Amino acid sequence: MDDSFIAKPLGQRQIDQAYPLVRAIAPDLAVERWRAYAAALIGSVDTPTAPTGIMTVQNARGYLHGLFSYAIEEHLRHGRILAVENFVVLDLFDMTGPAETLLRSMDVLARGLGCSAIHTTLPESCVGAADSHNSVLSCFRNEGHRTETLRMCKPLDGANDNHAHPPRGDARDGK
Repeated sequence: MDDSFIAKPLGQRQIDQAYPLVRAIAPDLAVERWRAYAAALIGSVDTPTAPTGIMTVQNARGYLHGLFSYAIEEHLRHGRILAVENFVVLDLFDMTGPAETLLRSMDVLARGLGCSAIHTTLPESCVGAADSHNSVLSCFRNEGHRTETLRMCKPLDGANDNHAHPPRGDARDGK
């Protein structure tokens, strides 16, 4: 692990700074949608919220190199879990340094919140590079994570979608 990286929660003032990272895994995501999502997860300083948030990995100058969002959930088999999504790391020269820093922060966070497991939903782009020794997926495996399930997604036309389409006519009636 590269000691020049540090994991820190995303602050309100960093929401826009994190947007380019999120665009790497969701290229069509509108900035307004990201701002609303991030603000809801990290809450305000004045309002205590449920255990949700966004953890970042930063270099010594405060530049963001990665992040993940998280929430506490109850799971049938594992009980209280840390559910992690939107894991992204971007670095031109060292993917493993920031990835390992984020992974270790997951462990600390999960243990601190009394979780018995960490469930991570990785973007499809991480799965495609699974054979590379410098891949994010290999970092997960090196830190003790294993594949337990396969998560599938079927977007419903217009439901919670940035590209909501008007309802289509029924093909049988020629509309």
